[in-house]
Amino acid sequence: MVTRLLAGRCEACGRVDEVDVHHVAKLADLGRSGNRPPWADLMAARHCKTLVVCGSCHPDIHGTRPVPALTE
Repeated sequence: MVTRLLAGRCEACGRVDEVDVHHVAKLADLGRSGNRPPWADLMAARHCKTLVVCGSCHPDIHGTRPVPALTE
């Protein structure tokens, strides 16, 4: 995983940027094929509980977007 992190490339979209690691406790938590998003299919195909993702993809995976800062 260290090599994947040091590459700095999002495994979901391919962007070279600052990256995080998305992880699941069990691959079974990803659900069944056909009922899951592309990022979950990628994790299942790799038989890997982690996915190195950029700051744009990670909130999308969790279904959250950062709230923009309020300006005066």
